[in-house]
Amino acid sequence: MSILPSPLTFRDFFSGRFHQLGYILPAILVMTVVAVGIVRAVQDEHERHMWAQRLSASEQLAQVSSMLETNIHGNVNLIHGLVAAIAADPSINQAQFAQLAEHIFAHPSQLKNVAAAPDLVVRMIYPLAENREILGQDYTANPKQSASVMEAIKRRTTTIAGPAKLVQGGKGLFARYPVFLSSNGHFWGVVSTVIDIDRLLRDSNVDTERQQLEISIARRPVPKEKDVFFGDAGLFSQDVVRTRIELGYDTWYLAARPKLGWQTTPPDIARLYIYATLVALTVFLPTIWVGFLIRQRQGHIQTLQQREEQLQSQNDELRSARRTLEHQSLHDALTGLPNRRFLDQFMDASAATSESDRLAFVHIDLDRFKEVNDTFGHAAGDQVLRQTTTRLQALLHGDEFASRIGGDEFVLVTSGTKAADRALQLARAVVKALARPIIVDGHECHVGCSAGVAAQSVAGEDLRQLLINADIALYEAKKRGRNRAEIFSENLLLAAIHTKRSSDELLVAIENDQIVPFFQPQFDARTLGIVGVEALARWQHPTRGILTPDKFLDIAEGLHRSGDIDAIILQKALFQATRWRARDLNIPHLSVNISAQRLKDENLLAQISSLNIPKGSLSFELLESISFDGQDKALRSVIGHLKDLGIDIEIDDFGSGHASIVSLLDLDPKRLKIDRRLIMPLEASGSQHRLVASIIEIGRSQGIEIVAEGVETTAHVEILRNLGCHVLQGYAFAKPMSAEAFVEFAENWQAERGDLFSHARQSA
Repeated sequence: MSILPSPLTFRDFFSGRFHQLGYILPAILVMTVVAVGIVRAVQDEHERHMWAQRLSASEQLAQVSSMLETNIHGNVNLIHGLVAAIAADPSINQAQFAQLAEHIFAHPSQLKNVAAAPDLVVRMIYPLAENREILGQDYTANPKQSASVMEAIKRRTTTIAGPAKLVQGGKGLFARYPVFLSSNGHFWGVVSTVIDIDRLLRDSNVDTERQQLEISIARRPVPKEKDVFFGDAGLFSQDVVRTRIELGYDTWYLAARPKLGWQTTPPDIARLYIYATLVALTVFLPTIWVGFLIRQRQGHIQTLQQREEQLQSQNDELRSARRTLEHQSLHDALTGLPNRRFLDQFMDASAATSESDRLAFVHIDLDRFKEVNDTFGHAAGDQVLRQTTTRLQALLHGDEFASRIGGDEFVLVTSGTKAADRALQLARAVVKALARPIIVDGHECHVGCSAGVAAQSVAGEDLRQLLINADIALYEAKKRGRNRAEIFSENLLLAAIHTKRSSDELLVAIENDQIVPFFQPQFDARTLGIVGVEALARWQHPTRGILTPDKFLDIAEGLHRSGDIDAIILQKALFQATRWRARDLNIPHLSVNISAQRLKDENLLAQISSLNIPKGSLSFELLESISFDGQDKALRSVIGHLKDLGIDIEIDDFGSGHASIVSLLDLDPKRLKIDRRLIMPLEASGSQHRLVASIIEIGRSQGIEIVAEGVETTAHVEILRNLGCHVLQGYAFAKPMSAEAFVEFAENWQAERGDLFSHARQSA
């Protein structure tokens, strides 16, 4: 049979006894008063216990201090008789002095020795055997002892000083007795006695096992370690009882605490805790039953309230989380700007409020952001983006806003009746603002930007196309040299369409083997024999015929495919060189152009090393602007590895104004190819003649071969030969030609070596 009440009994009991809650409150109050009283009693007991300990420690320290002081003065008083004897008979000798001292030392004391120093020089001492080395000591010559001696003479009374190290070893306490003659009061000298400090401390119950206190003695109230001559110096900085002993000349400071430390727990505290427990049980137990019933009902009510509050809180959190997620999905986490999704939604939702309203976009791209990332790291790049954001926002007015739509791309949106003018003004202001250096971790970063502007010509014009137009204008700004703003026009659109079509066709050309090499021979300036050939890229277009590099290389650069074209030309040129050797056609040297993209290809060195190319038979021609980029250490490292593989390095278009002579010497190329623009006016311009002569002279002085391209007349040939040029290349000898045409040309040329210069004249 269950003895627990049913749920109904609990409810009935609670309902019928609710008014008895008033009886619980007095019990709680009594319990509180009892608890407070017990807590107070415990605190009082702790305080009383601590006070009793400190009182006991103080009494013990006082006893030690009193015993020390008594022993010190007892030792001092023993010598007064000797001092009086000397004052009465100053002619005393060592034997008489020893006899008197022997009687003194027969008494219990801590005296170690006694010395007499007439005129402050020690002449007599007892006991003599152990202290003979002290005889003859002049107190005035010892600064450490003279102070207390002079003080005793000055004050005409006994002074006590120390402890200090003794000449004969150990430590002692010094007592100085000035002696003035009884007959006439004249100063005779000093009697000094040494009290053995170790015996003094032991006999005074300081340094004994029976001592219950840990004691330290020092010469200063707040001593340094050197001032403490007994005990632990750290004791003075702790909770201790203190006293002091006045010695006349010196003062001793004593600090002490129980050896076991201060006992914080009173011995009878357990009784108080037991009493408190009994009282608590007596008060609490009768209220447990009623309290249980009250808590049960209140618990049900609180549970319902909590569930309701939790549901409300969850709803609030969901709404807040939804708002946060919506904001995060529409804004860039790094800069806080609206992102591409925000801009897309804006374009979908935007509609001009009237026929006169217009929208305009400014598409911005940072010019040298990648260099900052590569040089200083992504953290620096993030700082650049944040500072860029600050500068952009400072230029915006009213409803205008900026959005970050990509890594280093931003779009500014403005509107109004003169949106086009405002957008162009804004673009130029942005270019100017971002032209200023950005400081990142103490470094000046010159980032700069290009901007493209596009504005609605009529309200309601497609905004997505408008953004494309701004991107086209941005591309034009970058193509024209960066750090500038361009506004969209129909001509830019047509050019973009043409570029897109050409880009698509070029990608097809690369895949369909339409990129072929053409070959232009190079001739020894003296013998006019063929000493090399340059492989030049041509596009064998299915409808437009053979296209030269100026028609497609810029497009390839934009597509990041110029490296692929370089690889194709190298592969096909090496294949033709194999054919030439099979036909016994001696072409000593093959030159191939190489772009920066190809140099940065991580597979380049592995591919070249696998070809087993004879040393000196192949050279890579680098544009002067590439080869002299002193900031790109990786690029220069690749060039060095190519030279290690036996590949010669040539500088193409030298003299076009990009490189310095210092960087040229640092690169140490095999050949310099003088730019055709310097060769063309060679006949008519004296200054051009001197410039070319200087280039040739510099090259020859450094052991660098000089190649002249753009040689188109026999006069060019004569001038360059006379100036000391090594190799000639140009239309005076031959145009670039297909592989088959080159083989035929080379065989004919080598067959007619009887009159090569005449042949050159005929070709020109």
